[in-house]
Amino acid sequence: MYELRFHQETRRWRVYDGVRLLYPLHCGDPIMFELGNVFCPANLELDTEWYVAFGGVKFWLHTKTKYRVLILN
Repeated sequence: MYELRFHQETRRWRVYDGVRLLYPLHCGDPIMFELGNVFCPANLELDTEWYVAFGGVKFWLHTKTKYRVLILN
């Protein structure tokens, strides 16, 4: 399990393993996003703001919030 955090300088979301940066995410990248205690497949997308898309449902991300994710390769 990893943390999804917003990086102010680059204006992008990054995946961290504790304190260590694993890699930055790009628009369209697939992730498993935690909703409650369940991980759901989603894609990270960018419009005027970053959001996570679950099929036809969009969830806008808050830049000061850390999210728990699993990464799909």
